[in-house]
Amino acid sequence: MASWAIVAVVAVVMAGVVLMVQIGRGGANSKEKASWEQRFDELEQKNQALQHRVEILERVITDRGFELDQSIRNLG
Repeated sequence: MASWAIVAVVAVVMAGVVLMVQIGRGGANSKEKASWEQRFDELEQKNQALQHRVEILERVITDRGFELDQSIRNLG
């Protein structure tokens, strides 16, 4: 058998081994995926809450009454 044929056979066998290992890890990956999805959902909820708070703060700061109050405080 030629050396290039041996290399080809080894490459095919190694690719099969790698594929089998990846398939075997499917259970662990699904658990990790569920954990990441839960974390993503938590972060998305926190992000939405923070966006809501920023919107409220923007309304308060751009309110003319707030500007007048700040001007009065700066005079004193």
